[in-house]
Amino acid sequence: MLTNGIGNLRKISSRPLGRRRRGLLIGILVALVLFALYQIVAPFLISSTVVRESMERAVAQWTGHDVTIEGVPDIRFWPEPRITLREITIRKQADGGERVLGRVSRLSASFDLFEALLGRPEFEDFHLTNPEIYILRDANGRLDWANDGLLSRAVREAKADGGGQSLPSGDDAQMGDVKITNGTLEVSDVASGRVTRFASINGDLHWPWLSRGLNIRAGGEMNGRRLAIDISSSQPLLLLSGKSGNASGSVESDLLRGRFNGTANLAAHAFLSGDAELTIPDLSSAMAWSGVHFDGTERLKSLSLSARLVTNDEALRFENLSLSLNDARATGILDLVLPPDRLPRLTGTLAFDRMDFSGVLAAIAPRSGDGAGQNNGLRNRLELDLRLSAQQATLGPFRLAEAAMSVMNTAEQSRIDIVDSDFETGRLTGRIATTKGGASGGIALHLSVQSADFGDIVRELGLAGPLPAARGSLELSLDADRSLTTEAWRNAKGTIRFRTERGSLPGVNLAGIRQLATQKPYFPLSEAGGGNLEFDSIDISADLKGGSADIREGKLVGPGETIALSGVVSYVNNSLALSASIQPPAQGAGAAPLMVFIGGSWPNPVIWSISQAPPPKVAE
Repeated sequence: MLTNGIGNLRKISSRPLGRRRRGLLIGILVALVLFALYQIVAPFLISSTVVRESMERAVAQWTGHDVTIEGVPDIRFWPEPRITLREITIRKQADGGERVLGRVSRLSASFDLFEALLGRPEFEDFHLTNPEIYILRDANGRLDWANDGLLSRAVREAKADGGGQSLPSGDDAQMGDVKITNGTLEVSDVASGRVTRFASINGDLHWPWLSRGLNIRAGGEMNGRRLAIDISSSQPLLLLSGKSGNASGSVESDLLRGRFNGTANLAAHAFLSGDAELTIPDLSSAMAWSGVHFDGTERLKSLSLSARLVTNDEALRFENLSLSLNDARATGILDLVLPPDRLPRLTGTLAFDRMDFSGVLAAIAPRSGDGAGQNNGLRNRLELDLRLSAQQATLGPFRLAEAAMSVMNTAEQSRIDIVDSDFETGRLTGRIATTKGGASGGIALHLSVQSADFGDIVRELGLAGPLPAARGSLELSLDADRSLTTEAWRNAKGTIRFRTERGSLPGVNLAGIRQLATQKPYFPLSEAGGGNLEFDSIDISADLKGGSADIREGKLVGPGETIALSGVVSYVNNSLALSASIQPPAQGAGAAPLMVFIGGSWPNPVIWSISQAPPPKVAE
């Protein structure tokens, strides 16, 4: 077998090549020889000094600033002609001296051998290793491009051209691909004084010519978290100039995911117009990561939204808005207005499937100006005019249905209104607002409950003791002179009125009270026995002050007897100091009126039997 193979090979090799094959082989050999000679001879024909100086000049021309190169340049011709510069620093003359705009540990670029032979090498496909770029965003939101470099001239001269951009031919330049390894980008915002730093950046920028579109794909680190971006624009020069230009892309990390496709503007308020999506699974971690915090938002765990953004002058509209907060979902429309001389203003309407009103109150309820951390609240950062509705809502332990809320916050007043809601088979409305023309930081609260089942309300609150089980109404008005704290509301001033229809008072036995009143000077209510006191109505009015309710008028009308109450109830420590007159019906069968004093603490007060003459009213 081996002998046969060798013999066949000899026969084939001994055959003369065809004319076509021989010509092809000679052509290949000539090309290889010329290429080898070109690579060998080129370094001797091309001046490394010319290439180095051209590269240095190109960097200065691109940036328009002073460029210094400390390292020794390196030129290689295999596998492609490429020059590498080291230790590059870019500076700008500024007030009081120089400002460093950037540093690059190593910058390399490819060049064309033929152009280099002619003494005018052109560079492309740049690779930046360990670059540090420092950008200043001025008070108007524009980036610091004040120089005469190629990029700056292109930014100034670029004009919109349909869906792209156009440049005078003299300002256009070839860019190519730019690869970044371990880069750092630092953006200093003059208006806010905030510095944003991106580190460990690795990625690619594809920008064939300045007049064409670009694409950036990169990953980096911000505040200890990895962040990946993919951004494209056919009008990048317009964006860099602070004008509007089309853009699309995504940003993603373990804390958030966002997408956008439309028109962007990087000037003062970074307006966007187009389709946008944002998902934040862990809102508290994302806020801590970004350095943004609003008091009262601790209840919010996750957020996601999608909307059609529309920019109009100083307003950004969220159309077709779909919003999720925790497990609640809403649809609606919002407008964010950004006037130059006042706080941003958020207006609009949102319809939720369900909502936690307690969370809304915690985030944006009015607070006085003396509270700690006052400037961190949402209402201190925005003017608000919102209308919120929910099919189902919660307020503390209570459930509301078909609820509507209005939120208003301006320089003159902050106010939250529960406009309407179904509450315990009745209706609840209310308002909490800063007071106009009153003491600085004053807060006013009004709550109205109509035709609600107070038996259910008592059970929901977990209150003990003899409290009425009946349908009724409650009107509560309070004024506090300082922040929304427990102490402030305990000392608030106001009024309360409570009225009911027919019902019962569990744990009150009038017959037992009458009997013990003739036997003992005093006794706890529980000794009078169990049972329910049936009544036709209750009507109690009181003044609230210093943590106590001073009952102006109190009357319980029953089918057989009427009870009149007066005195003080301290709701701070659950103590009582009341006098009660129990009157039999006018047509009673010889029953005498009974006067008692009710003291001690709730829910098991002590009852003293007293004379027919009413005792003096207990002072606060």
